[in-house]
Amino acid sequence: NDKIAGLRAEEDELTNELKVILAGSELQSIMLTSTLVNSEAQNRDLLEKFEKRAEELNKRYEEASIEGNAELKNHTHAMIWTNDIRLDTIKWVLEEDDEEI
Repeated sequence: NDKIAGLRAEEDELTNELKVILAGSELQSIMLTSTLVNSEAQNRDLLEKFEKRAEELNKRYEEASIEGNAELKNHTHAMIWTNDIRLDTIKWVLEEDDEEI
């Protein structure tokens, strides 16, 4: 977390790739903090919610691809990426690591 805070302080000097990595790390840290204090039932509810969200986002991405809407595709791809981080973190907390994360 100290390393993330240090990078955040120098954000203007970071490449876009490093900014994406930083954002992903921050989201994962937030998800980890919140899921570790939840009950297993709460985390399973969150897992179900984010799995449904993944299905919706994938459909939206497919529709945007068919329509050739690059802006919507890019926006949806970012949403899929953040949702995947949430899913992977919850699965890790629940020790559902059937898939490699």
